[in-house]
Amino acid sequence: MIIKARHHWFYYPFFKGYSRFMTRLDFRKVNYHAEWTKAPANETPLPVFMIGNHFSWWDGFIALNINQRFFRKKFHIMMLEEQLRDRMFLNKSGAYSLAKGQRSMVETFAYTRELLSDPGNLVVMYPQGKIFSMHDQPYVFEKGWYRIIERMEQPVQMVFYYALVDYYSHRKPTLNIYVYAHDYPSGGADRVEAAFNERFRDALAIQRSQLDDGGHAGEEAGK
Repeated sequence: MIIKARHHWFYYPFFKGYSRFMTRLDFRKVNYHAEWTKAPANETPLPVFMIGNHFSWWDGFIALNINQRFFRKKFHIMMLEEQLRDRMFLNKSGAYSLAKGQRSMVETFAYTRELLSDPGNLVVMYPQGKIFSMHDQPYVFEKGWYRIIERMEQPVQMVFYYALVDYYSHRKPTLNIYVYAHDYPSGGADRVEAAFNERFRDALAIQRSQLDDGGHAGEEAGK
């Protein structure tokens, strides 16, 4: 039996505020670089399926900040069951469980598709499966996750995001967040993985240009 997401009346708003406060406290700047266009008002809104690079303790908070800034949907995030059981308070803010190698994976994937049938929802997952250094490229996705997408009965908006950190010449680091809308192609998981790595190279080019510019370019870009 999987642990399904909850949205507690106190914990969920608390973590929204906490994620903003902590990123402002621990980072010198948070820069957003987004290629994102809101759908016209007359178009039916889509649920958002967001995948990112899994590099740190910060990942869930970063994803929550992205949601608040660009999408403002009901937030859900897939977590390894053993990690979630150690931090059950996160369940009250939209986290739900995945137990690798267990039968319940089928249930988790079905639950994810159920969440993605509601246009008011956003779901975050990390197909790398565990934390890797942001410098460990190309990004390699674990097998099986794409079954969520290939068995969807309605369209979703897929979004890639990348979080990259540099100190430049300052005591506190700068966090750069790159957000790209992606029209996922047919052809399976390998094509999505290739597209994720291709867009990462775009983000890295921007990141390097900031370094050349002394770390000052792009402050709060994407407003």
